[in-house]
Amino acid sequence: MAANRDSSSRPARKRMLRTKQTERAAVNAARAFLEAHECVVQEVDTGNDYGKDLLVDLTEGLEVTGESIAVQVKGGASFFRSGNWGIPAKSVDLRLWLDSSIPIFGFVHDPAANEIHWMNLSAYVREDMVAHREFRPTRKNMHGAANELTGHFVDFPKKQVLTHETWSYFRESARTYLARSGGHTLLNLIDVDPWKQEAAVEDCFALGRGDARALLMVRRLIERLPGQALCLAVRVLSHCISHPDIFWHEGNWIPQNIRKSVAATFSWTPQEIFHMIKEVDSQDEEGKWGRGSSGQCLFLLLLKDKELAAKLPEAVQIACSVGETQVAVIMLYLLQYRMATESKPKEKLLEAVEEIVDANPKLAGEILTWELHGIIVEHGWADIF
Repeated sequence: MAANRDSSSRPARKRMLRTKQTERAAVNAARAFLEAHECVVQEVDTGNDYGKDLLVDLTEGLEVTGESIAVQVKGGASFFRSGNWGIPAKSVDLRLWLDSSIPIFGFVHDPAANEIHWMNLSAYVREDMVAHREFRPTRKNMHGAANELTGHFVDFPKKQVLTHETWSYFRESARTYLARSGGHTLLNLIDVDPWKQEAAVEDCFALGRGDARALLMVRRLIERLPGQALCLAVRVLSHCISHPDIFWHEGNWIPQNIRKSVAATFSWTPQEIFHMIKEVDSQDEEGKWGRGSSGQCLFLLLLKDKELAAKLPEAVQIACSVGETQVAVIMLYLLQYRMATESKPKEKLLEAVEEIVDANPKLAGEILTWELHGIIVEHGWADIF
């Protein structure tokens, strides 16, 4: 007979956190309810979850209407306080609900009653708090500083519980709010606040997986995006082309017809080429031109333009005219790489580089210019990845 084991003598093992189980149960309950009411639900990967757990497309008669909301999901008894279900919100949460270009709704799952309580969080901040001057948000300045919005526990309306009988009310509430607040994605893409622009780019990626127009907006407004917003846009658009360093999965896959229609617009003007390279190069990102970087994504996008080699000399001239010689040198590397992929001999590559340097004397003072020249002489071309 086997001896009884004393559990106290066993080595310690990892234990599942009850909070994780509760969170998972809440997401499962929310997703099951929405899908039971014919919504298209995309679950946001936990590694990319910043207050949006589910992306939801509303439907009507099994037809996708193009109306989309985001849902933040919570669950468990800790979200019941002073007689109300709700969500504790920090100042950054309130800012997210205010700025998001897709309306964010809150769901709280009561596991004991198996009920889902809900609230329109974006409307709460934009129309209740701001309209009644409970706080006056100020824009972040150029250094990223912002005022602190007052965090607090957000009580949900007691009667707002999702059931089969109340579903039509919820759907109409969401559709009415979408109609009232429509256009945030487009408007925020050209906002002066770069954080709002980043949020808009993220939402265009979510929307663009079902509607190419959202991604086409990002493409058409590429010159209006600075810094991190531009880098994010480049990464988003690179999902529309072949990319050796994107791990494709259900959460980032874009249908082929959408990818094709967006990629067809990847013909860049010299000014766009200059703007994108300058903004990526200005970022404090280690290995920003290496594998898996924003720089790699940008190069792959630029290389989709069949006329790239003909446009780069003008883009170099634009860069040199405003003193951006380092950006111009990056363009020289890109030019010779494109010519090398077209099986041009190294003599042609050297001739093209030397011609541009002669036309833009400032480049002669850049060490990288002559390093590139030496690499081509010795190896025939310089790899950029």
